[in-house]
Amino acid sequence: MELIYPRNNLANKGGNPPSPEQLPSLANTLSKENFVQKTLQTLLSISFIALLLSTASAQQSFTIYWNSNHMYDAYQAEIDAFAAENNLDIKIETFLWPDMTTRLLADFSAGTAPDLIEVPAGWTADFGTKNLLKPLNDELAAWEDSSDWFDSTWPEVTVGDDIFGVKLHHTSLGFFYNKDLLKAAGLEPVPPATLQELRDYAKTVTENLGPEVLGFGFDADPGYFNGFFATENNPSLIKDNKVTLDSPEVIEALTILQEIASSGWALLPEPGASYQSSRRAFFEGKTAMMISGPWDLATLASDAPDMDYGIAAVPVLEGLASRPPAAGTAVAIPAAAKNADLAWQLIQRLTSVEVETAATIEAGMLMPRKTWAESEEVLSLPRIADFVPLVEAATPFDLEANRLGLSQLVGTGDVYTEFFQNIIYNRVTPEVAVEQYAREANQLIERKTR
Repeated sequence: MELIYPRNNLANKGGNPPSPEQLPSLANTLSKENFVQKTLQTLLSISFIALLLSTASAQQSFTIYWNSNHMYDAYQAEIDAFAAENNLDIKIETFLWPDMTTRLLADFSAGTAPDLIEVPAGWTADFGTKNLLKPLNDELAAWEDSSDWFDSTWPEVTVGDDIFGVKLHHTSLGFFYNKDLLKAAGLEPVPPATLQELRDYAKTVTENLGPEVLGFGFDADPGYFNGFFATENNPSLIKDNKVTLDSPEVIEALTILQEIASSGWALLPEPGASYQSSRRAFFEGKTAMMISGPWDLATLASDAPDMDYGIAAVPVLEGLASRPPAAGTAVAIPAAAKNADLAWQLIQRLTSVEVETAATIEAGMLMPRKTWAESEEVLSLPRIADFVPLVEAATPFDLEANRLGLSQLVGTGDVYTEFFQNIIYNRVTPEVAVEQYAREANQLIERKTR
């Protein structure tokens, strides 16, 4: 290694190398310079580390509550990019819905809240009317993309003039039918278009393939029953503070469904049976038809990959158009959120058509935007394409009951469950079953609205 000596201080006037007498002084000088150099390097390293720590500590905290089954890779990637671009320390907490309810109520009671939440769309009305969510009217009015949502999605997140969320997922019930079993029973492999045809299909399949195969499978969840009488004439369970099931059309539909159930043409799960019992029968080829949603597409692909099946609108009475009950989630900003502006920016990114399409391809989830429904990528997915016209027509059948806080009137609520069981299991005449349900339901509605 060549040593380069400092010429100005250590060389003689002629610029020659130092004499032996000068060497001790040189060694001392070099060691001092080495010490200074190392000290500077150390100080620079410490400064760099301090800078990194300072940068990290300067990151703004941002909290998201999300459903534990919905944090898709497409969402995670967008959230990660958003965090990096905005120097955010984003904490994502995931919950099943019952746990989400408990956590949000505790936060709201304490006056604290996350910055962004994903909740069932119907929750937004309840929380919004209690001033727990930020109205998004101004943000939506200034956002050109907001006109791209299906018109039917806005009632779920709107109370009066205030909009408290943006629909994230928009799903609906569909009618699944096994084409091979229909053909084996001597039927065309096309879905029944009406309830009257469903009765005929169920009878034919059971007579020709039973008892090993039954025509239809009623779901253990009473909420799936709505699909048979949610129509253009009856799009909502409650209208003018009265339930709408006590109509001649609904009673006629219930009469047909009761005939299918009581004649042995359908699987009747034990009351309170597992949510999956009817689906399992369809997956295993023990029933030819069922009602379900996009959440079963992945299971069908893995458990029955060779099944040739189709998806159509839930059959309703002849002459009526189906309005399948809508479901899905919304994103909303709590009123106590510390980063409301950032939360709104993230909502726009998570609901972009590009992210929606990626989530659909990844998880089979259905979305609320018109351009999503028109996307070639979406329409190229056979099973998803079957659902597109269904979600376009889907309406929130039980919206008003949820807004009134009357969960007992819908789904697995006790009043609705008794109504369902009276029709399917107990063989109470539809007129009597409807009269009993309407009386109890209207009494509860009156107490809420008086």
